[in-house]
Amino acid sequence: MSPFYSILSVWKPLTTTTLLILSTLLTAPLVTANPTCTNLRIPLTATASNEVFPIPVGLNYSNPAAVSAFVQTVLGDAGTAYPLIPTTFTGIVAARYCEPEVTIANRSDVVQLFMSGVTENNLYWFGLGYPNGYDGNEYSTVDYASKQGYPTLAIDRIGVGNSTHPDPILQQQVNLEEAVSHQLVTMLKAGTAVPGKTFNRIIFVGHSYGSILGNAQATNHPGDISAFILTGYGVSIIPVAADLPQTVPFPATLYAPRFAGFAPGYLVTSSEAGRRAYLWGKPGSYDEGIFEMDYDDEDVVGLGELLSIDGGLKEAPASTAPVYIITGDSDDVFCLAATCGDGPSSPQAQACALFPKAETCEYFIPVGTGHMISLHYSAQTSFQKYHAFLASVGF
Repeated sequence: MSPFYSILSVWKPLTTTTLLILSTLLTAPLVTANPTCTNLRIPLTATASNEVFPIPVGLNYSNPAAVSAFVQTVLGDAGTAYPLIPTTFTGIVAARYCEPEVTIANRSDVVQLFMSGVTENNLYWFGLGYPNGYDGNEYSTVDYASKQGYPTLAIDRIGVGNSTHPDPILQQQVNLEEAVSHQLVTMLKAGTAVPGKTFNRIIFVGHSYGSILGNAQATNHPGDISAFILTGYGVSIIPVAADLPQTVPFPATLYAPRFAGFAPGYLVTSSEAGRRAYLWGKPGSYDEGIFEMDYDDEDVVGLGELLSIDGGLKEAPASTAPVYIITGDSDDVFCLAATCGDGPSSPQAQACALFPKAETCEYFIPVGTGHMISLHYSAQTSFQKYHAFLASVGF
């Protein structure tokens, strides 16, 4: 037998095994060190019809009781049809795009679009810090998504962080912010939002006001989003208004030097105790250190956002995208007396009624958890639950 055939006799039994190994290497997730993130400044223009609210003449923004009372009056009369005026935003949306540390082929055309709540910017999705948040990545939604192979885009909503700050009353409202989100989705699909990246499927991940914007997007542009993850979310604005005064809303420009020059309609929660009760729930469900970090570094909320909240809580009759809702059982924003209950009577279950054509609508109620879903001890469980849901519906 020639030396050539001797070599073949040795390697032939290994051929099938070798092919299996190669196949496994080609299909297994490719692990790198960490997500690779890039800061972006996305220029865009969006137009919508915003409401003209009857701002009291001489409203003293430095009087928290007066501001709270006005918000309660508007939200308490949700049936009132205020005049509409065409409003345009032209400016920059700041964002942080992250390539995942794990490459999974069927997720390469999917991006999770993160939309934060009021007084939060994109750092909410990183555990309040970057590149690592409080206690490393324990509270980083982006880090968890990265390990599952999802690209992510965490934005600063207009009016917060490094995005353009429009008029906090006339422009910074649900309708125009939803139009901005719609424009972002259009750009993501066209490949003009993230350089060199085109995404066919957008997963909208919202928190609080960000979830309300997701609801509005499902209503106004039902073809935009492939799946919704709505956290810190409910259907009733009654507790939103009733419990707001405890936060002592106060003009940001008078509160901290970092907000110097902001229009007086940009507000912060100036009471540490009030912010704790409203947004964080029961002591012991979160690390005191992350609460202090959140309070010390809070961002702003536009008065127009507070006044227009109900404009985003509407039925989305044409949206078929699957929906997953996560709201803690001690959420004081959407549940009276911070008691949400469970089962069909819970705000989470009731919220599913707003998505009658959804492929499926499911919910998770983390026990002992307040409004700040991603920053509680239960954060990792919430991350795991919503990613399991995404996998179950084909993502």
